[in-house]
Amino acid sequence: MKRGVNAWCFPDRYGINEVLENAARIGYDGVELNLDEEKMDPFKMTEREARSIREKAESLGLKLPSLSTGLFWKYDLGNPDRSVRERGAEIMRRGCRLAAELGAKVLLVVPAVASPNVPYEETWRLSKETVLSAADEAESAGVILGIENVWNHFLYSPVEFKSYLKEIGHKHVKAYFDVGNVWQLGFPQQWIGMLGKDIACVHVKDYDNESLEFKPLLEGNLPWREVMAQLRHVGYDYFLNVEVSPYRGDELKCAIDSKAALDILLRMA
Repeated sequence: MKRGVNAWCFPDRYGINEVLENAARIGYDGVELNLDEEKMDPFKMTEREARSIREKAESLGLKLPSLSTGLFWKYDLGNPDRSVRERGAEIMRRGCRLAAELGAKVLLVVPAVASPNVPYEETWRLSKETVLSAADEAESAGVILGIENVWNHFLYSPVEFKSYLKEIGHKHVKAYFDVGNVWQLGFPQQWIGMLGKDIACVHVKDYDNESLEFKPLLEGNLPWREVMAQLRHVGYDYFLNVEVSPYRGDELKCAIDSKAALDILLRMA
């Protein structure tokens, strides 16, 4: 497994080059960049700009393993409003093309944001149809749509998550597993065991399910030894991408501490 860091671990004011330079200096193997409507707008970024980012990363010895984004909270793939879903679908398609230009293998996708005003089975149907509408584009680009388990009131058990992927039934739609997001809901080692080869990428952050707070790596009470052993058992060998926020007191200490914690995690299994 390799050590990755999400760009959100660095201050918002950092440009992409500054994120890459600091990640390389700290010792990460790769950086997960984030699509948004400012720095990396999938509707505005050109192929030339993407190539420049990729060349910068390569010059620093870094991979760009995956792309993350918060845009699917706004452009909900399970929304009953067709225009919202279609915008989300186009973000998936453009995101896949951009990922391919960057050399990234996985595009993170929030599958839906469930609402009390929409029947659950309708959210399921709309989400599944919207994701599937972009799956062929993902295959053409050589990119996996990584469905993430998030706090969206949707797909809250490993059985349900596995069933969702099975119903979609496309080899370029898999799971982007977030270890920290599971701990309040269940047991991450069980999710890993059930999802197995369907796990395309992994987010790591810690969580304390007694104080109900997200924590920096190794400062919560997640069963990391069991998690790492299970990841090894299912044959996962891609990136562990740290996704935490910078500390208030020092803008780089979060990234430095997280890299040290990743080194410890990788020695556990």
